[in-house]
Formats: sequence, structure tokens, C-alpha cells
Amino acid sequence: MLENDLIQVILLLDRGGEPVRWLHKPTDTDLIWHTRTGLLPAHGLYPDYQMTYLGGWQEMMPEVSRTHEYRGATVHRGETSITPWDYELIREDEEELRVQLTNRLRSLPLKVEKTFILRHGDTAVRMEERVYNESPVPIEFNWGHHLAYGAPFLKEHSRIGFHPGSVVVNMETGERSVWPAMPGANSQVDLSVMASPGTPRPLLAVESRSGEYRLDAGDRVGLSLTVRWDADIWPYVWYWQNFAADSDAPFFGNEYNIGLEPFNVPPKWTLAEAAERGAALKLDPNGSLSAWLEIELSKEGEKDET
Repeated sequence: MLENDLIQVILLLDRGGEPVRWLHKPTDTDLIWHTRTGLLPAHGLYPDYQMTYLGGWQEMMPEVSRTHEYRGATVHRGETSITPWDYELIREDEEELRVQLTNRLRSLPLKVEKTFILRHGDTAVRMEERVYNESPVPIEFNWGHHLAYGAPFLKEHSRIGFHPGSVVVNMETGERSVWPAMPGANSQVDLSVMASPGTPRPLLAVESRSGEYRLDAGDRVGLSLTVRWDADIWPYVWYWQNFAADSDAPFFGNEYNIGLEPFNVPPKWTLAEAAERGAALKLDPNGSLSAWLEIELSKEGEKDET
């Protein structure tokens, strides 16, 4: 548990180090959305990412789209999200808390270190990360953060904001539009507005040069969340629109939520495809790569609109 006077974060170390609680204390608001099934115990029949998905936020590496074979290894979708992380307390005093999480991958010779930084009197949590290639040969990988939002924080009256000039792309059709218009829509569709339950929407990509978006809860509490990230490493934001419209697996019409997920590749590109197209991240022999992500909460009037 990471905690200061304003924020409480609970990380499940045995399962990807993912947060299962991200509480804004002044408003008693939990930012983490959980699916209908919630957190289930591990089971040998369901070892993959999708069958154990509980909602919320996950670190995804070395594959973000689909489990497949690459360079003789089975690269699992979101291996780092379903395997345990070790931790070390780096600093704990009245001013700042620093905790470092470490995951050494099974499929590829990669090690990732992630440091959570939480300061006194601050509602921002910063994550500074570094990936190491522990082999004498070049290694490619895909990487990003699967950030999904829903109740109790995000609801039908909530709003989504990107900086002006952000571009929305439908990867299946190749159509493009300027945020918040949806590419190829016959009538004007405002993607900054949550759709009504039962509305089908495609998986889109948002190209954000600023590396920032904002979610406004839109209720009487007036709470907003701003996500900032290293756009040089993660130039695409996958916009998953899951408005309880799919009557089949895996949700059977039960879930109403969105995902805004910074990744290094466009939606659905596997590691094999990304490597072939030159879009995969690549580390030199015994090389390393760093990135950062920051999540900040604010009350209405405390921050400028995104």
C-alpha cells in the first residue's frame, strides 16, 4: 500500500503489481473499475490475460495484442500483468515515498523496473520505468499500459479530453479525423462524450503528440483525472469503447466502460507484425530503455481544461 494524506494506492504484487484500489481520500472516490467477476483466485485452466481480466490498470509487456510465437518463444499478451513482481522500498519519509517493482520476464530476456513516486500533499503518482535487455543479442518487444475506466468514477455523463490537434485513426479502414470527431461517421459523433448503453463502437487509436488526456467525472463531486506519459515511447492511445453492446464473450453485455491505453504500436499489431514493420521497441545487446507515466487527480477548478 502506498499512501499519503490525499491518495491511497493498493498494488497486488502477486498479480502484475497492478492497482486494485486508487482512492482519492477527500472525496472517498476509487478510480479503479472492476468487472462483474472481480478478483478471482488463480486457476490452471485460465492462465491468460483475458480469462483473468478484472478491469482496472495493467502494465503490458512484451506483447499487447495476442499471444503468439515469436523467435521461438511464446510471447503472452500482457505477461507482466499476470506474473508476480518483486518490490523494494527505496524511500519513506515525511516528504516522499518511493517503491521500486521489478519483473524479470519468462518469455524474453527482459527485466523491467518500475518506481512509484508519491509525495506528501500531492495527488499525482509518478511511475518511472526502465527496461533492460539481459542478453548479448538485440531484442524487440511491445509495451504499454492498459488503463480502463468505469464505475464508480466514470459514468455515462463523464467527458474525455485530448489536446487540440490530436488525431483519431480507425486502423481497419484507414480513416482519420481530428479529435473529437469519429472517423467515417455518417453524422457527427463526439468521441469526448460517453455513449448510451448498447451503443456499438470500434476500437480506435488516438495520436497525441502532447502525451496527455483528461477524464472528468461530470458529477457533483467534480473530480478529474489527468494522465501524462512519455509520448516518444508510447505514441498511440488505444480508445476502447465498451458500452455494453457486445452480447457475447467475454462480457456478455455486462460492462460499461472505456479504455485509454498508451502503447508503442497501433491497435492489434502483434510483436511479430510490429517487428516486421519496424514499429516494435528494440534494445541493443545488454541495452536499456526508460519511460515514465503520471496519473494526477484534481477537483473542479483546480486545473485548466484539457
